[in-house]
Amino acid sequence: MIATTHARERDQFPVLQTSTYLVSHSMGAAPLGAKAALDAYFDDWATDGPEAWDRWFPQIQGIADGLGSIFGAPAGSVFLGPNVSVLQAALATCFDFRSERNEVVYEALQFPSLTYVWHEWERYGAVPRRVASDDGFGIPTERIVAAITERTALVVISHAYYVSGAIVDVAAIQARCREVGAILCVDAYQTTGVYPYDVVDLDLDIVTGGSHKWLLGGPGCGFIYVKPALLERFRPAVTGWWAHAEPFAFEAAPMRFAPTMARFGTGTPTIPGYVVARPGHDLIRRVGIANIREHNVRLTTRIAEMALERRLRVNTPLEPTRRTGWIGIDFEGSHAVQARLLEERIFTDYRPGCGIRMSPHFYTTDEEIDRFFAAVDRLRR
Repeated sequence: MIATTHARERDQFPVLQTSTYLVSHSMGAAPLGAKAALDAYFDDWATDGPEAWDRWFPQIQGIADGLGSIFGAPAGSVFLGPNVSVLQAALATCFDFRSERNEVVYEALQFPSLTYVWHEWERYGAVPRRVASDDGFGIPTERIVAAITERTALVVISHAYYVSGAIVDVAAIQARCREVGAILCVDAYQTTGVYPYDVVDLDLDIVTGGSHKWLLGGPGCGFIYVKPALLERFRPAVTGWWAHAEPFAFEAAPMRFAPTMARFGTGTPTIPGYVVARPGHDLIRRVGIANIREHNVRLTTRIAEMALERRLRVNTPLEPTRRTGWIGIDFEGSHAVQARLLEERIFTDYRPGCGIRMSPHFYTTDEEIDRFFAAVDRLRR
């Protein structure tokens, strides 16, 4: 499917006309549909003022369900939020850390924003258990599993490490959580939209993520999935009127939580962030995760091979099944080279210890990979 729709889908991304865009792991290219969605939002607001809420509010669950269908979530089991940090903070308030089961296990390679959330919960009785990495690129699954005990309330792990792209064995960790009665929360920001997974097949408890990377949705649209059988046990204290069972009743406290995933809502929803994300989600569904993955594996394998031919260091797993959608390459002076690449509108990014990170999406061509390496060869000389 990639081959037959390639040209048409590339036309949806204006940045591709003037740039070599190899940074979808950080910020997906903006589709034209996002501009149309923002224009429609403004027109609704400008034309009808507060009456536009009648059109905006019903869209929220539809956007959430469409997003959830990308990773197999049943309708009604996904809800939206401004970002993952807020959603995981709301999740944290659902646990009573004054009990003996008060430990939160997370890995040392977690994205820093989330480590801030869970470390700060120590002031409310949580006991953070940080699982160390020996090399800064991965952590043995058995080490994470061993850290999960009968005192563990919650385990927060990445689906793929942001520093290396290495995939984590979430099935093994979920199985261990089942053994001891802990809840597992998987941050799938690094994989959703490029790496196939199914929350039902994996029997996952909770998944969080966001839209501005592989999902092509821009910032402002995070998501949380909760296994339907677990929903009733969660009563977030990070809350607001949109989480109420009857939000337009405008009842005073105490809260009556919505019986649906809307209980993870807070105050007034960030409508622009949600509506602008939908066209990207639609594109991902139209192209298909399996097709995206096949195209990505072919190009990331080519990138790794071309880097190794040049005796550059590859800091991402070489085996495709062990990595998400990007390749990290490093060499002496790589940071300076990456800055020069940006001047030439060859978009990548740089992370200390990893080097230049580059990621092909379904809109990436072989010629763009060649252009990147030709520029690297020239700039290294």
